Amino acid sequence: MASAQQLLQSQRDVLLEWLSPNPSPLLRWLCDDKVLSRAQYLSLLERQPANAVAATLEVVCGSEASSLGFLTVLGKVQDYYCAQLQAWVQQNCPEEPLGRVSNEAAAPVKVEEKRKSKKNLSKLFRSKSKEFAVTQDIKENQTHPLRNVKSPNLRVPISTHKNTLLSQTERMICYSEGGGEVSNSRSHIEIRYTDLFVTEDESMESSQHEYFNAMTRRARIYAHQHCHQIRPQHLLVPQEASKRPPKRIKVKGIAGIGKSVAVQRLMYEWALGKNLREFTCVFGLRFRELNLIDAPLSLLELLGTRFQYLRDVLPALLESPGSLLFILDGLDEFKYQLKWDGADKDISIDTKVPVSELMVSLIKGSLLPESSVILTTRPSTDAPKRFFQRCCVVLGFEEEQVKEYASKFYSDPQVAEKVYNYIAMNDSLFVLSFIPLYCYIICTALSEFFSANEREGDQGRSLEVNPPRTVSEVYSCYLVTAIKHHALKGKADRTTPKSEVLSLAKGQLIALGRLAYENLLKGNILFEQKDLEQFGLHPQDINSTFLCQVLVVIEEEKTEMFSFFHLTVQEYLAALYCATNLSKQEDILQALNFWCFGDLPSPSSYPPLISHSQQLNHKDTNKDTKLQKSLQMFTRFFMGVIRTRLEGQLQGLVQDPVLQGGQDFPVQLGLWFQDQFRGRKMSNEIALNLLHCLMELHMQEATSRAAPEIQRLHLFKMKLSVVDCAALHYVLQFSPHTLKELNLGYSNIGNRGLSRLGPILHRCESLYLRYNCLDKSAAILESAILKSKDCQHVWKQPWAGGGAGAVVSTGAELHHRGALPGHHRHHGERHREHRQLPQQQHHPKDSYDRGQ
Repeated sequence: MASAQQLLQSQRDVLLEWLSPNPSPLLRWLCDDKVLSRAQYLSLLERQPANAVAATLEVVCGSEASSLGFLTVLGKVQDYYCAQLQAWVQQNCPEEPLGRVSNEAAAPVKVEEKRKSKKNLSKLFRSKSKEFAVTQDIKENQTHPLRNVKSPNLRVPISTHKNTLLSQTERMICYSEGGGEVSNSRSHIEIRYTDLFVTEDESMESSQHEYFNAMTRRARIYAHQHCHQIRPQHLLVPQEASKRPPKRIKVKGIAGIGKSVAVQRLMYEWALGKNLREFTCVFGLRFRELNLIDAPLSLLELLGTRFQYLRDVLPALLESPGSLLFILDGLDEFKYQLKWDGADKDISIDTKVPVSELMVSLIKGSLLPESSVILTTRPSTDAPKRFFQRCCVVLGFEEEQVKEYASKFYSDPQVAEKVYNYIAMNDSLFVLSFIPLYCYIICTALSEFFSANEREGDQGRSLEVNPPRTVSEVYSCYLVTAIKHHALKGKADRTTPKSEVLSLAKGQLIALGRLAYENLLKGNILFEQKDLEQFGLHPQDINSTFLCQVLVVIEEEKTEMFSFFHLTVQEYLAALYCATNLSKQEDILQALNFWCFGDLPSPSSYPPLISHSQQLNHKDTNKDTKLQKSLQMFTRFFMGVIRTRLEGQLQGLVQDPVLQGGQDFPVQLGLWFQDQFRGRKMSNEIALNLLHCLMELHMQEATSRAAPEIQRLHLFKMKLSVVDCAALHYVLQFSPHTLKELNLGYSNIGNRGLSRLGPILHRCESLYLRYNCLDKSAAILESAILKSKDCQHVWKQPWAGGGAGAVVSTGAELHHRGALPGHHRHHGERHREHRQLPQQQHHPKDSYDRGQ
């Protein structure tokens, strides 16, 4: 009998023909069974399918053991391939069962049987670790990707479904390559995907911009260091309290945080037979596709339309709902109103109802209660927690994942390390990078600076500036890079000046900016073809120009929809449009009054970009909430773009960087900010946003006029990120006098935030730091501040056990509450040095009241 090596060598050509259309299952199972190393596996994924299979055969034919391992794995994954290969496996592979399911399991799975299997399944998991470690029992049971498909009538349709899902999910969407599934091998999900930070959801009501809410939540969780991290593949693991797998799971997170990619990875792993093996079938539905359904329909019709190859077996599948998982992605994109409080309707799988009622029934469990449902949504969308057994929030990357993402983004490890180090040293970029889509934008923008051939001195750098420091600069670099690499193929190269790049794309940039701005004021994020054409944009040009970098084409069965691939891209382009189309200083200041506070002069003196109809859109809104918060990021971008215009970096889009008006415009802006801090009553959030605007503007002439007007800042119970602390530091460093009071109580700034504020803390007469979860390093920093030559009148006070009520001082008083590691073990004997001005006592409670 021929050896395994000889068999594979002799059958190489036919195996190559059979395996090349879909090598993914074979390669992954070879890797997991240690036939291929992880490095070999990732290297093979970077090749074309036929080349990957040929290289695999060459590797495994190197030894008899590898050849036998290959044949064993081939038996396990044979159902992914053609009938000829399956017949070949039965004839040539050693041992019968090579993963084939015996005929005795031919009966369909009943609901009662599935319940029993789920009860047994729960014993296979243990929750001793925060990451729900999978026991060895599960690993040993993973011998065949279709073992749980007991009916032979289901095996072929399910195999077709899995192959279809693999083709849809094995590539990451890469906007830099045209907004779709691309040929770039490094976009394979196994290579590019980076684990996300997912934790149990803790409700937090806020009307802030969703990006700032995410940073707030992360600051709080990291500061307290008691988060319960959940890997996406463990969302359905039995919970400790009930010992049962949750049936309804809600996963929320802001745009770009990675929700859709996480569920894409889940479906990919199920299709490979590596995760969610308790489910016979997984159905993925996107709400933006469901928007196209106008007529009532049944669940059976919906699934039969979306998964036509399953139509004949759907009734059999739906007989065992406990073996089904529905993944509903993007509830925030659903155009229909969901009536959560309505009475449950008694509907079945063939009852025709509006699609909105169908989704509510499926999510609430009045339809197919035994099935499992994972719902993804943005925080702004209302989906009551009472209908879910597990609610999670996606917080994006951790620091290590940012580093991992950079290493996967760049093929050159040295470039990846340089980019990561630059991100880590910049507070604004560092915090942004925790959001995967921002991380992508940052890495794309920085490619221009760190991917150059340094041996040539990088004399051709065309951006004519240093690597970006502010958020506005990052988006500017991203846009210019996008235009150069995609819109101007053959017209521009690395040495093309930025002004020429912008000039060549001027028409489309203006049209895009106008579309972005006018719809931002209306709250629109989805556009039809007629909307694009109204602004002079042609959908047919998207794939051939840089439009593919900023617009996403949502192709459905009956129509096409368009959107900016991220809300912040829309906000940046809107800011760019405004900064290039407002030329008079007075118009800019009036527009700022509207964007920041909702104020406008009489209709006869509206600035050019503010119409009467736009003002009416916001007439009935709370001036200090909805309008300002929805435009917070936009106003920061605007200030950053204004600076680039004043520095002459928008040549090609504007004729003259100098704005029309009397005084030097940075001075005028400084006086405008001065007036706001001096005479306007505003909320803490609005005040903080103005500080960020000053940091994005980054011009001393303006900041030095505004900073002296800031006498007190009450940020009590506002969860602040490191970027917020950086904005505070940037502005307050220009103040010539001390700050009477800075209340940061319950702000969870953490050690990094306190360190960022360190250089200006001694200039605060009263500083409140209660409950910021600071540790020993914070105490060392405080000690250094107290020893500063700017502090006066030394006195000593015993340190109270547990750190309760401890009072320290800078220029006058610094109130700090919360145990520091090491301090709670010492009582009475431990003293700290404190300095205090004798004139006045400030009490934290009074400041808290004023800060709320």
